[in-house]
Amino acid sequence: MQGGLYVFLSRSSFHIYYDSWLQLSGNLCRESPLYAFGFFYREVNLRDSTVSVSGNQFISIRVTPTALWIPSVPRDFINGAIVAACNTVSGSEEANYVIPSEYNVAVLTCSDPCALAASCFPAYTTTASSDGCACTCAEGGHGDACLPVAVPEPPSTDGTDLCVRDVRVGVEVNAGFGTSVACYVGVTFAADVVVDMASM
Repeated sequence: MQGGLYVFLSRSSFHIYYDSWLQLSGNLCRESPLYAFGFFYREVNLRDSTVSVSGNQFISIRVTPTALWIPSVPRDFINGAIVAACNTVSGSEEANYVIPSEYNVAVLTCSDPCALAASCFPAYTTTASSDGCACTCAEGGHGDACLPVAVPEPPSTDGTDLCVRDVRVGVEVNAGFGTSVACYVGVTFAADVVVDMASM
C-alpha cells in the first residue's frame, strides 16, 4: 500500500457484535498514511468482540505514523477489547496509537513473548501459549487461529489463478461484488480499495 490519508477508514460508527473479530494485519505501507492506518470515525461499538491490529510495517522518514485511531467511545459500549501488537516503523520502533482507555486496550511490542496472541480468534481461544503463542482452541474453534468455522477451500478454477499479483494499482479497486474470493499478492495500492463484504 502506498500513500494516502488512511488505509482502513470507517466514515461512521462501526459495529462489531456477538463474538466477532476484525483483524487488520500483515500489511506493508511503503509510504505511511498521513493520518492513520486504521481510522474509525467516530467510534467502534464492540459487544463481546475484538479488534486486532498487528504485524503491520510502515516505512516513514518524517513522523511516526498512527497505526490505530479511534476518537471516542459509544455510550452503550459492552465488553469489547482492542489488541495492537508489533506494528513497526522502518523496521524498529512501534507505531503510535490513539485509543480511549475505556476500550480495554492491550498494546504489545514485537519483543513481547506473546505478541502473536493478536492472531487468535478471541471468542474461541482458551489460551495462547507463551512460547510462540500457539492458539489453544475452545470447543468450536477451527485451525491455527481458532476461527468459528473451518476455512473453506477456494472454489475450483480449473487451474486459473484468482489472485492479482505483483502490480501497482493507481485507480480505485472494487472487490467482492458477486465473488467469494478477493486475492492480492505483492500488489501496491496507490488508490482506495473497496471491499463489499455483504455481497461476497
